[in-house]
Amino acid sequence: MDKLPSRIGDFDIKLDQAEVTLTRKHNNETVTVTLNVNHSVDSDPEAEDLSETQGSEQLKARPTFNVDITKGNRTVSFTCSYTEGGVVEQQGEQYNDTFSIDEVVMFEGEHHEKNFSVSGEILDGVLYDLLMNMLEERGVSNDFAGKLSDFCTEYEHKCYIALLEGLRGFVSK
Repeated sequence: MDKLPSRIGDFDIKLDQAEVTLTRKHNNETVTVTLNVNHSVDSDPEAEDLSETQGSEQLKARPTFNVDITKGNRTVSFTCSYTEGGVVEQQGEQYNDTFSIDEVVMFEGEHHEKNFSVSGEILDGVLYDLLMNMLEERGVSNDFAGKLSDFCTEYEHKCYIALLEGLRGFVSK
């Protein structure tokens, strides 16, 4: 099997079973992207169209991911998910984005359920754009999201193969 990359862009990758953590520094901030590849594979809608002619279906990992931007003791945290067909509808406007902001929360220290969060669907369009620009300036762009999906697809496949090999060993003993 091919070796997985240790970086995506400026982000260092750390793996812990199904969990993936990517980190990078941006000026005086730490940007951390966290996700879990469990239940992240779904059929690719674009590949479904091709499957009729090619006879096979492409599976892509498109996990929900969190982006934490930490400065000192304060963190702005985004929960993001991949969009269907690359189109996001936000307050009646359409955007061509690979991912969308599902939720935003700001907190000091550790995150708690008592911290106020707001759904990305109800954010003002201008604020939503500014937050997407903020993410892009810190390396979380459409291009990054595409590379992240490719990485997660490969990593999830490796985890799946390891599970199958483990099951074979378990059953054969």
